[in-house]
Amino acid sequence: MRAGVVAGAALAGLVARDLRQRQHAIIRNFPVVGHFRYLLEAVGPELRQYIVTSNDEERPFSRDQRRWVYASSKREINTFGFGTDNEMEAIDSLVVFKHSPFPALPPAKGQPGGGRMALTLFRDRLDGLFRRPRGS
Repeated sequence: MRAGVVAGAALAGLVARDLRQRQHAIIRNFPVVGHFRYLLEAVGPELRQYIVTSNDEERPFSRDQRRWVYASSKREINTFGFGTDNEMEAIDSLVVFKHSPFPALPPAKGQPGGGRMALTLFRDRLDGLFRRPRGS
């Protein structure tokens, strides 16, 4: 009986605190239950890794866009690190340069892509790239 009274008093105190606070509208509108949203948001990446969805499958806005909006609205830092979760090498229109400690040999002169012609065209494009215009 005594443990039930203590638990009820603790729950009533939490409800009173949630209703008076002004930082989080969800906790104020849904006392006690609103805390579960922040708990699930904290463990979300671990859950999404195995169970649910990726960061881009949410609609109408991705999880990254929503995170940026939430941080901006709270006047927190809204700049996040570079990088992507997407598989960039699967996009045909994107050129990906990979470092190679042992690069393949260039094609021979008689093979497609070999010879001096390609080098000459490339050199002609770069010719004026690093020159300053006269008179400046």
